[in-house]
Amino acid sequence: MQYNNQPVEIISSKTVFGKSITKIRILATGQTIDVRTEEITDETPEVSLQNLQYRAMAARIKNEMASQSILSPYESNVIPLPHQILALEKVMNGAYCRYLLADEVGMGKTIEAGLCLKELKLRGIVKRTLIVVPLSAMIQWQSELKKHFNEKFHIYDSEFIGSMAKTFGRLDADNDINIWQQNNQIIVSMDSLRPLESRRGWSKEKIDAYNKYRIESVINADFDLLIIDECHKVGGSDENVGRFQMAKELCSAIPNVLLLSATPHRGKSDHFRRIMKLLNNDAFSGEAKPTLEELEPYVVRTEKRQAIDYSGKPLFNKRRTEKLIAQYDDSKNKLQQALYDSVTEYVKKGFDLATKTKNTSYVFVMVLFQRMMSSSTQAIFDAIEKRANRLETEKNLALTHENMAQKILEEDSDAQLSLDFEEKINEQIQNTAAAYETELTELKDLLSEAKHCKANEVDVKFEYLLRRLDELKKAENNMDLKFIIFTEFTSTQNMLCQELSNRGGYTSVAINGSMDADERGEALKKFKDKVQILVSTDAAGESLNMQFAHIVINYDVPWNPMMIEQRIGRVDRIGQSHEVLAINMMIDNSIDSRVYEVIETKLNIILAEMGIDKTNDVLDSTLEINTVNKLYRTSLLDPSNFEYESTEWLSGIKEKLADYKVTEKQLPTTKDGSINLTETEKIKHSPIPVWLRKLCEAYFFDRNIKYELTFDGLAVNLFKDEPPKYYTFDTKVSLDNPVPELLTIQSDLIQKMLTEAVPVNENVAVPVIKVPQEGNAAGTFMLWNISAHNAYEKQSKVVPIFISSENQYFAPYSQALWTKLSMGELGAKVDGQDNNSKELFERLQPTAEEHLQSVYSSMESEINAHSVTMRENREKAFNFQIQQAERIGIEQIKNYRVRKYKSEYDTWISNYETDKQVIPELECLMMLKVTV
Repeated sequence: MQYNNQPVEIISSKTVFGKSITKIRILATGQTIDVRTEEITDETPEVSLQNLQYRAMAARIKNEMASQSILSPYESNVIPLPHQILALEKVMNGAYCRYLLADEVGMGKTIEAGLCLKELKLRGIVKRTLIVVPLSAMIQWQSELKKHFNEKFHIYDSEFIGSMAKTFGRLDADNDINIWQQNNQIIVSMDSLRPLESRRGWSKEKIDAYNKYRIESVINADFDLLIIDECHKVGGSDENVGRFQMAKELCSAIPNVLLLSATPHRGKSDHFRRIMKLLNNDAFSGEAKPTLEELEPYVVRTEKRQAIDYSGKPLFNKRRTEKLIAQYDDSKNKLQQALYDSVTEYVKKGFDLATKTKNTSYVFVMVLFQRMMSSSTQAIFDAIEKRANRLETEKNLALTHENMAQKILEEDSDAQLSLDFEEKINEQIQNTAAAYETELTELKDLLSEAKHCKANEVDVKFEYLLRRLDELKKAENNMDLKFIIFTEFTSTQNMLCQELSNRGGYTSVAINGSMDADERGEALKKFKDKVQILVSTDAAGESLNMQFAHIVINYDVPWNPMMIEQRIGRVDRIGQSHEVLAINMMIDNSIDSRVYEVIETKLNIILAEMGIDKTNDVLDSTLEINTVNKLYRTSLLDPSNFEYESTEWLSGIKEKLADYKVTEKQLPTTKDGSINLTETEKIKHSPIPVWLRKLCEAYFFDRNIKYELTFDGLAVNLFKDEPPKYYTFDTKVSLDNPVPELLTIQSDLIQKMLTEAVPVNENVAVPVIKVPQEGNAAGTFMLWNISAHNAYEKQSKVVPIFISSENQYFAPYSQALWTKLSMGELGAKVDGQDNNSKELFERLQPTAEEHLQSVYSSMESEINAHSVTMRENREKAFNFQIQQAERIGIEQIKNYRVRKYKSEYDTWISNYETDKQVIPELECLMMLKVTV
């Protein structure tokens, strides 16, 4: 039966007010509607060979997906690496999902978390997800989840939460709205949720209102999955720290938890135990170091040395570091050398003054000046000019009678009572004016010297840079070789972009902290597709992945080794196919080189001796930036004491690294040899992309939809008078080219095709196809979808059955016929239809059931076994949820949660005996008469 050209099933008929009405079910959607009986036709539409091919392929795709133990890799725009598949399998095989993903840095923990999220959603376990990340990573998480998993997340930043709280705070309490229930997938920064205990000038009522719309509302929002990135940042120094309290409340309220960190221990066992208590408070309630046996059920960790790529080779390449020292030439760089000496002298005097007056902000200015002098002439020129202008403004304000009087009174409140108060004001004005004039004169002299230097000499560092760029292009035999140049200052960045074009003929693009995420993304795309050099500041370097380049040039070497690692980490990532080269540039002077020798060369030797991979996470666990700043000041002001201070510094770092090494060994790691290519190969070489293309081609042809094969996929005219839509079936193409839409099983278009391939019934005429005589036989070909299900699980399988004219079952020929038909390789043609369909069904269904009995029996016994295991796991999970809920600090929410979980458990147990019963189902997806 047909209604509006769609196959339907008649449910019932009746006459109302003299009109005949029939209730029908549309087979493709399952929708039930009442229609006029005369609108239903019993005509069987003509069937094309492409229609049969499309239906056969739809059945193959459904069968393939039903046979997979994990689904998320097939529903994602990424081919997971072997260690990521291993992580997904461990998480999904657990009794409940509460894990620490602790792969070493750069191993793709975001991808692992995305796979777990997708898998939990596909299995119906998770609907609502909260992701808590550092502020700087919010955009990156949102972008990667959309790009790789087609998952849309809403960002809740402090500004948005604050504005929503104000809006809803004005409403009547009876109509209170929980802003965290408005979206199912939310990303929020750690500190946006951290509860307040007190804040200067805030009343208790204001603090309660602040917390109400943050941590309290989140706990009450019924999230199913919590992901905390860089979870080591919530461990805190003790259990009373705000971030830890926030994480503890969230982990108690949300059943499924994934914590992510490469260094969860931070070199401290008490900190590590606090992190693990977030997953299971009882299992880690003691004071001793957790043992490997205790940790193993909760930790997923792969080390870099274990990781392999898709071909079984080590995942990470070696990296090489090169020091490039720019030496002043007496004939060419005389002005720069003199300017460097002048600025250094000014800085030393400034430090001396700042020390006497205890002016810490002035110390910072002096440090910045020295760094800018080492960066570029343009940078120090701009800095001097800004400083001089600011001092001029400050001087004019400070020298007013009123301001000076106020300053004296701040130092001595009784000064106004003295007879010489006016005289003190005038004397102070004269002394202050003299101080300002002294520094302004110095600055103006420096400004003039810098201006003259800029006009007459090319920066020595830039000359060395141009020379090295040419050498590298020749060495790699690639004139289009890409370079990433990092600088700390926008003045140097602007100079580099201009001079690279003017003197080197290079195309370049800049990224800096003033650009928003979209602007940075556009600049990055331009670098990848068009230009040769990216000039970036550190503020923009975070969260940008650029493994399509492999040479990083640190035009300014930061004092902080973590920043150097972060820069190199932009290219030294999964997917990097070259050896990474990092070039550290500096001017030949004792101040910079002394510090570099310690923080790079000697530190690297210590790391190598201790067998520690130098990563940003390790350095972040052991270094304190203020101690590095102190080293630099000693190098500048007290070089004779530098050797002693640097030795002490390295000794302290070595001690911290030893602690790090000890606690790192506490983490259980993937067993050597357990990472293999089996699952990855299945995913990488899955037939699904090819089958989807075949499905689309047959479907479009059958529906008279115009399409054209392109290099990347298909161009399809879905609607008249509209430009074609472009589709691809290749994950790699979709990542490299944003134009074609990647079609996967979950794509709306594919789902529409699969649902329209409805089962056939005995009232529909059976198509007849004629196949070439050679290698074929006459008979009836059928596709049967057999399924077994209970309330907890469904298993299904499509089985092809060919019964010859002599009533014989040919299993191999059945499979071959299905394969050729679905791929359009049968060489058949449609030769009418057989209207004796009812007779065929009555005769062949019992035969089919006889051959399918063993398949069903296997399914039934497997589901029964799974039901027993599920009951055991559910009991553990419910008990664990109740234990966690009882730790929620907010009494009202705690009581609500405990009652809720107990009620759900009681309901689940009372329904178990009924729900576990297995129900069989058998559908005929296709029946064909085959002639030769």
